[in-house]
This record gives sequence, C-alpha cells and structure tokens, in this order.
Amino acid sequence: MPKSELYWQWKHINNPFGASPVWVAEEDNQIIGVRAFMQWQWKKSDQIYRAIRAVDTATDPAHQGKGIFKKLTLGLLAQCENEGIHMVYNTPNNQSKPGYLKMGWQEAGKLPIQISIKKPIKIAIAKLKGKAETSFLELPNAAQYDLQKALDQFQFDFKETSVWGTAYSLNYLNWRYAEVPIIPYYAHFNDQACVIFRLKAGGLGVEMRVCDVFGDQKAIEQLLDELYYQNDFDYMSISGFEPVELPGILKQNKNLGPDVTIRTLAEKDLSEFQNFINWHPALGDLEVF
Repeated sequence: MPKSELYWQWKHINNPFGASPVWVAEEDNQIIGVRAFMQWQWKKSDQIYRAIRAVDTATDPAHQGKGIFKKLTLGLLAQCENEGIHMVYNTPNNQSKPGYLKMGWQEAGKLPIQISIKKPIKIAIAKLKGKAETSFLELPNAAQYDLQKALDQFQFDFKETSVWGTAYSLNYLNWRYAEVPIIPYYAHFNDQACVIFRLKAGGLGVEMRVCDVFGDQKAIEQLLDELYYQNDFDYMSISGFEPVELPGILKQNKNLGPDVTIRTLAEKDLSEFQNFINWHPALGDLEVF
C-alpha cells in the first residue's frame, strides 16, 4: 500500500470501530519507533468481541537491534488488555511470523479462497514471467458499478449469524469501501443482492476480487455471472466461506489466502477463532490493511 498521511487518517483515526491505540519510542526528543494496532469488532449472534489487528510498525534504522519493536508491541498489548480488548490478530509474512509466535501468537491457518480462472493461458504466462508489481485498476465502465449509489439505495439486512464475522453496519461499509483513499471499489446490485469488488493487477494477472456480498444467494450468483461475462479480467476470487459458487469452468477452492495468527487478551478462551470453521472472514476484512 502506498503510504500517506491521508491513508493513516482513514485507517487509524476515522475507523468506525475506534481510533487505533499507538505507542512511540523516543530518544533525545526524536521518535525512533512506532507501533499501531487497528481496532475491529467480530460478531456472532448477539455477541461482539473487541479486537485489535497488529498492523503498522517502524523502527529508525539507526536504532534497530535494541528490541524496540518487541517493547512497543508488548507494552501496547498490555494496555489493550487492560482496556478490555478481547483478542489481537494479524496476517504476518514469513519473515515476521516467527517473531509473533515467540510473543504468544498462535496460528489460525490460511484463509481459504475460491478462485475461478477465466484466462488460464494468460495466467500461466504471467507465472512464468515471475513477480509483477501490484496495482489497483479502475474499471473503464465505472459508472455502471457506482459504489456510493449501491450504499445509498440497497437495503442492507445485516442478519445475525452462527459464525464469527465482521460487525457490519452501513457506517462501516461507507468507511471501508467508499472512503478508502487510493483504491477504487465498485458495486453491482439489484433489489435482492449486492456485490462489492475491485480490480487488482499482480503476479497472476488481473484479478476481480469480490470483497463482500450481501443478500439472497441465487441473486448474488446471478450478479457474479454478470460481472464475470461483462468485464475483462483474468480470474475472479472470493472468500472460500461465502456460500456462493463462482461462475466459470476452471475453479479451485484452496487455502491460498494469508496466514492468520491470533493471541488472546482480555478474553482467555478464544478457541473458536483458532479454527476457521467458526470464524468466516470475508476478503474485505483482511485485505489492504
């Protein structure tokens, strides 16, 4: 993600779940380290768990090797636990994950992703070429999929579920998709369903990423069919937990998503979050941050 003051403001201050707790390390009146946790809420039936996501950190190169990252992380965790935050989670890369495991994080697994391959030859060529720069693309027919129109007109029904998912609200959806700087999101909707998505170019080609879906299952699948056949991209993806089937012939449902790790804080038993059978994040819950 391109870093900017605007992006920090959106992510850490405007978040409807609350402003991010942040610690800094100082020496001689200079900031030499920073650690920020982003707030989130997970909901099941009428239960809500307050969570933080370990996201942003930086240490001045001249002060690396002093344990600043660990001190800031553990100090901030203690503060959050005292404030009643139930859990911390994140999606570390291979370099950072061992450090988190040493500090008490546990692996919850890889998020399953459902993929429908539209252009297999193009994807195979992209894989042979190797790593490519990631970029967020704009739809040439963007007006047809106006996100703000969907948020204003679609009658969202945030039903209670028997699994843990984001505590949805219209305020959250506006913040998450309409107000995010840099990345353009789109929506395809009718009276029965709404699909929120974006286009991304990366190592496998152009991806249509379905971030959130709402409404009747058959109506959602009809909207996905329309997106699939009316737009130019190489493959479509969605969280493997969504009870919908992607269009197309070449499809996979594998644990291809990010590694997710968790650690308990004020709530001592979070065994349900250690198994994705009980915890169903959407792609929009875990990407971008």
